[in-house]
Amino acid sequence: MKNKIFRKLRNAVLFLAAVYVSGCGAPSVPLYGLFETEVVNKTRYDNPFAEVELRAEFISPSGKKVDFFGFYDGDGKGGQNGHIWKQRFMPNEVGLWRYTLSFTDGSPAKDGRFQCVAKGARPGPWQQDPDNPHWFKTPVEEHFLPLAMYANCLFAPINWQDAIGWCKERQYNTLIVSTFNTWVWAKEWENVLAFVATDASKKEVDYEQLNLKMWHQWDRMIKTAGKNGIYIGPFNGPKGTYGGRRGKYPPVELAYWPQISQGWDAPFNIRLIRYLVARQGAYWNLAFWNLCNTEMYHHLDEEQAIRYGEYFASVTPFGRMITAQDIEQWHNKDRRWLSKMDFPSSRKLNTVQTSVGTLGNPNVGAHIDDANWQQAHPNNQLALDSYNNFPVLTTEGLWEGQGRAKQPLRIIWGFVTAAAHVMWAVWSYDEGIEGHRYGSIGRGWVPVRPLNEHLFRVDQLGVDCVGDEQLKIAVDYLSGLEYWKMNPNNQLVAGSTEAYCLAQPGRRYTVYAPNGGTVKLDLSRAKGTFSARWLDPRVGSFSQSITVRGGKWASLESPDQKDWVLDVALE
Repeated sequence: MKNKIFRKLRNAVLFLAAVYVSGCGAPSVPLYGLFETEVVNKTRYDNPFAEVELRAEFISPSGKKVDFFGFYDGDGKGGQNGHIWKQRFMPNEVGLWRYTLSFTDGSPAKDGRFQCVAKGARPGPWQQDPDNPHWFKTPVEEHFLPLAMYANCLFAPINWQDAIGWCKERQYNTLIVSTFNTWVWAKEWENVLAFVATDASKKEVDYEQLNLKMWHQWDRMIKTAGKNGIYIGPFNGPKGTYGGRRGKYPPVELAYWPQISQGWDAPFNIRLIRYLVARQGAYWNLAFWNLCNTEMYHHLDEEQAIRYGEYFASVTPFGRMITAQDIEQWHNKDRRWLSKMDFPSSRKLNTVQTSVGTLGNPNVGAHIDDANWQQAHPNNQLALDSYNNFPVLTTEGLWEGQGRAKQPLRIIWGFVTAAAHVMWAVWSYDEGIEGHRYGSIGRGWVPVRPLNEHLFRVDQLGVDCVGDEQLKIAVDYLSGLEYWKMNPNNQLVAGSTEAYCLAQPGRRYTVYAPNGGTVKLDLSRAKGTFSARWLDPRVGSFSQSITVRGGKWASLESPDQKDWVLDVALE
């Protein structure tokens, strides 16, 4: 008996020793951090972007196999020519990972291993809260409420550096921005397009050769944002439509639009999708994937859009959420294309804009400055219509630079009470618009200064706006609640004008009254006593609380006829 016990103990010690030895010398990577390794391949290729691909097989500590792929990176430092391929990965299990790299043409690669450790774990990409799909969590099981802004950062690093600096200073945790530039560049500027310019005088690019200088700049942007605790949310995606609208906004002599439009599944588009995923997919702070923006509907029908989304979902191993702007409901039509894509609903996110009609009122919103969109009801209704058991984020709604957000509170709280998320922007097409001199990080379409100079000081962004401050007040308020337990409940309120309700019935109620007045809240099925107070959404201060009893409707009068938010909590 003693011998058996001794043998078991000895075997256990030997096993632990073997595990320890096998991990010795392996690089250490934090959970959801970035693992990166290089492979030198000196085989001569006419086009290394197209002729060969680096493939990877990762084995997790629990024995799961994960397939992925790498990318060609020239000299590894942003130079176009060289023999460097890179493989990136984001581990989601603590322990020893093993990997095998191979080239599709048989060129020699390598095997390796690394230790994933819990210390220094990164938050990881956004995930849908499984208990309430309106809201987000992170892979480390933390609830996450985005405080997001948009920046037009297509041209030069100075733009995204300004944007990240502004977000950090103002405590914004999400920057919505392009993660690569496939369509805007200009005569005599340094080329920061995703593709290599072949002849600037003829406005030509080579779609078979990717411009590594730009891709390194975008790597730096995502890494810098991550170091500052900021998520990057892609505003666009590689939908295969580059250009086609030359001269619409910029002067023709300033900007070029590469002229090409092919199906998303054209060979060079597939390579672009895979290259984008290989380069950026392993960053913890890439919040989600974006298939494309609204222009998708001019180029793809339902069947193409569904195949495109399903392919995109299939080539990333990290379970990151996927969206496409207005893909669920656009221009008065019910387009549940994302819902129809064959991958888990937990990976889906709906992003919307307010220049569209709602299913309940298809005649509103013909133009972005339509007076209807300055009111709460269309925004609330759009969010409710657009929800299909996955979160909603308005990426074009609270845009103070384009006339579509003249009353920011109506947009912010119209969405918030529908359990949707809001992004702020003041970007405009012309940097010289009256009242918006400092309205855009990024130059819109007109380069008023050289690309290596700041267009403005960071503290000047939004100086003529209120939506950025009012959005932060709303997010700070929600952050103080167990908001992830709350859902839209407009049926619980009535008022002298209008009211919208987000609630966990019986425990917490948030009611937005755009015009103040009397708010009637249905507490008839709620037990106990409640504390009620009014939040001033302009400055974030609260009125003195009063006590109301459950078991009946409560009638509460706002301080005046302006926008007010009623907060009612079980004592």
